Amino acid sequence: MTTRLFLKPYSVNGTGIRLLDYHRVSADTYEATRWLTLLFLPLLPIGTLLIRPGTAEGVGTSMQYHFQLLGKRPMRWKRVGRMYAMTLLAALPVTLCAYFETPGEQTNMWLALLILSLLWGIGVLVYAQRDKRGVYQAPATQPMPTGGAGPRRAA
Repeated sequence: MTTRLFLKPYSVNGTGIRLLDYHRVSADTYEATRWLTLLFLPLLPIGTLLIRPGTAEGVGTSMQYHFQLLGKRPMRWKRVGRMYAMTLLAALPVTLCAYFETPGEQTNMWLALLILSLLWGIGVLVYAQRDKRGVYQAPATQPMPTGGAGPRRAA
């Protein structure tokens, strides 16, 4: 029996349906939550899927992940809450800039908050990319990194 999806993961510039919050279940399967996103910000959780990773292909500035859908899982509300908390935490410096900025007044405070917001964003990116193995471990067959037509085989 094949599991069918009504809203398949697809996004353009971070807007659409994305798989986020991967959680390893076994050596080759992961749970991932489908989210409705707007400009990379998760807005609404749609459901949790059990997947087996396939290949990852990069074309230009986009990345396309292929996976095998093994089934649907119940929503993990603790992980949904954690995703909302991380989103609010990431948006805090920008919110403070907008709150404390008054045209013509407190320009030093605004400039300091703007610089801290930029440093915060860089820190979040460094923290998110500190793990060298990526979102999930891909199988032995991968597309060529130069965008070649055929996959390469692991030695």
